[in-house]
Amino acid sequence: MGTIKKSNKDKVYVLTDREFDYLKILNLSLQYNVFKDKVISGFLYYVCTNKHGYDEDVNLQFEIDLEDDKKELKVRSLPKELVEKAIEQQG
Repeated sequence: MGTIKKSNKDKVYVLTDREFDYLKILNLSLQYNVFKDKVISGFLYYVCTNKHGYDEDVNLQFEIDLEDDKKELKVRSLPKELVEKAIEQQG
């Protein structure tokens, strides 16, 4: 996964006040829930497919700082082969 982090193909989007506030609420309310990351990723995936035109069969990686008022969401599209390889290594 180190090569993914070094990739410079991030796209940066500014979330609306409503989207950013919703993320902060999710983060706070799910603080002690093991499904927190899945719920937040699901919401961001929804935003990207419905607002920014990503296909639903694309693997996406997100980066956002909920403490930063810029509300910037960095989105990286991951190659299918890379995801499959990571899944194989876990199993």
